[in-house]
Parts: sequence; structure tokens; C-alpha cells
Amino acid sequence: GASPWGASGLRSSHQPREVRSSMAQRRLAEALQLSQELVIVECCQEPAKWVEEGSCFPTSLTAPHRVSLRKDSHGIYSLSFAPDGGQLAAGFGNGSVQLVDTVTGLPGLSLFPGPHVRHAITAVSFHRLKAGVLLAAGADGTISIYSLPSQSPVASLTEKENEINALDVCRDGSAFATAGKDRHIRLYDSHTNQLFHIMEAPDFMAGDEFLPHSGHSRRIFALCFHPTELHLFLTGGWDNSVKVWDKRVKKGAQGMLNGPHICGPGIDVKGDQVLTGSWVPRRALQLWDLRTTRMWQNLPFPGSPTQGEFLYSARFCAGDVVMAGGSGTCGASLLHVGTGQMIGEIHLPNKPVHVVASAPGGQLVAAAGAGGNLHLAELN
Repeated sequence: GASPWGASGLRSSHQPREVRSSMAQRRLAEALQLSQELVIVECCQEPAKWVEEGSCFPTSLTAPHRVSLRKDSHGIYSLSFAPDGGQLAAGFGNGSVQLVDTVTGLPGLSLFPGPHVRHAITAVSFHRLKAGVLLAAGADGTISIYSLPSQSPVASLTEKENEINALDVCRDGSAFATAGKDRHIRLYDSHTNQLFHIMEAPDFMAGDEFLPHSGHSRRIFALCFHPTELHLFLTGGWDNSVKVWDKRVKKGAQGMLNGPHICGPGIDVKGDQVLTGSWVPRRALQLWDLRTTRMWQNLPFPGSPTQGEFLYSARFCAGDVVMAGGSGTCGASLLHVGTGQMIGEIHLPNKPVHVVASAPGGQLVAAAGAGGNLHLAELN
């Protein structure tokens, strides 16, 4: 399968054609009504301004620093910088989480290191407002919430019969969301840790039609809240689409970016820009206009005809620089959006990059993957 997290097949509908047609017409009418009633992103209709004219941007990357960790053999599947950038959390294939001091580059606290081997930690996220709170989600459907100062678990939640691939916390920290194998999107109250809404995926067996504003038709691998629009978030997966959601709306996506084949944490958003990294051989790194949901630019990620690009993860960094990595080149590359100039690279020794991350402010970056291979570097 394309993703390092596994594969599954889905059954198609066997409803009569006339039933499916009438259902499709009804759902399309509902989607159109929703789009007329809701204004999700308040923004002017000026052309997107992607690069600030005359602005300075990073021109080089410091030599990447390899951080060796005891659990490297299990592979790293997720990364998250703390809000102040001082710590980095890494989620491993055996269900453990390791903190790293980004100033010294030394290992810190190790979480969930119990004797029983768990499924991979596919998503980690520091709470945006609660200092010292870390959320970790696993392929076993478990969400663990941990207090770092007390070194103790605060809560543990389980999504039965689901494999969680993605988790993120909204801008004001009031809610967090998860998504994964079962294609449903779950929203939780951060104060009570209670599930308060499920955006249900279309049901194949019930004959649901798949429309641009319905849920995903295949498993989800990325979920990303907008950094400034409080209620907005994006999801993407194997169905070659990125969907835009408003957490206030009970049902129906508010927009769709058609094309990205997402197989890891390959979505990031900044202002009116959406960055996607697809697991495809060519044109894998793309920039999109959030307001029009149209592709703006193919970014020249370095690949070769024999290797291909095949990206798992992509992130915005400082000064109009983006970062992406995957299994094609077995490395992560940083590019300037406006010029296409290569700013720097982080090479993993013949190992795929599962995840890249950038600290708040975008100067400090990280990449990791198979065999651990955590590397830290800084933009100059």
C-alpha cells in the first residue's frame, strides 16, 4: 500500500440506480443550500498574495543534527513542536512518545514506555493553550492525554474499531479533532475531553452517494486546523481530495481541493494558502488557493525519473519556505515558494521520511521516519 500505516478495501453500493439518483439530487440541493447560507472564511476577493515583495527569506539551512533515540528501531511516525519551540515530541511505531530538548538536542522525558507494545503513535500534538499538555493518538484507536509537569496521564479515550491517523487542536485550544480508517471525523471538547460531534462519512451499504461536500470515501491520513480561522480545518486521504470543514456545521464539507493523494501528514495551511504533499511520482508538492479551492502552483520538489517524489508530509516554514519529505528521495527538502530555489536538504540513509515539522515561527525544522533518523536543522 501507499501508506506506511496499512491498507483496506471498501465495498461499493448496490442500491438501485434510480434510488441513488434521487438521493444524489437531494444531497446536492442540501450542499448548495449550505454553501449559500454560510460564509466560512471572511476574506477579500483580491488575487492571492503568495510572496511579499522585497521581503527577506532564508537562504540556507544549518547542517542537520542527528538525534539518536533508544526506540529508533521502531521508526518515528509523528512529530510535534511545543508552542515555544523548546521541546519536540516524537511518536514511535511501538506506541511510545519521546520528548527532545531542541536547544541541546538531547532526549528528555519518555512517555508510554510500558512493557506492552502498542500500535504506532500516528499523531502527536501539544495543546495550544494548556502548557505542558500533550495529546497522542495511535493506530489502535486510543487517544492519550498527558501532563508533562506531573509526568502523568490525564485521560485516555478510545475510538472503537478505528485506527486514528490524524489529530490536531484548534487555534483557541477549545477543541481537538481526529480522523482515520473509518473516515468519520470526531470533535472533542478540550476542557472535558468528551466527544461532542461526529461528522459521519457516507455509508456505502446504505447507498449514500459521494458528492464534493460529503465526507471522504477512503481512509483519512491528515487533519489540520487553520492557524487563524478559529473554526476551519482540512482533511485529506486516499480518495484524492482535501476537504475544508467548519466545526460549527454539523454535516457537509464547505469546500474541496480535487487531486491530492494524501498518505500521511501531508496538509498544511497558512492564510489563504494550502500546501499538499501527495504520494505520487510527479507534481507531488502543490500550493492551493483556499478561497477558490483551485491549485495555484506545482512546486519543484527534487526527484528523479527512477525515484519519483512520493511525499508523505509537507509543512510551511519561515519566510515563504516550505518543507516536504517522503519515500521517493528518502530525504526532506526545503524550497522557496516564489523562486523555486532549494534552501536545503535533510538526507536519511536509504530510509523514507514519514513526517516533517516546523516550530512556531518556522525557523527550526525536523524530519524523521523509518529507523527513527530524527534530524533537527535551522533556517538562516
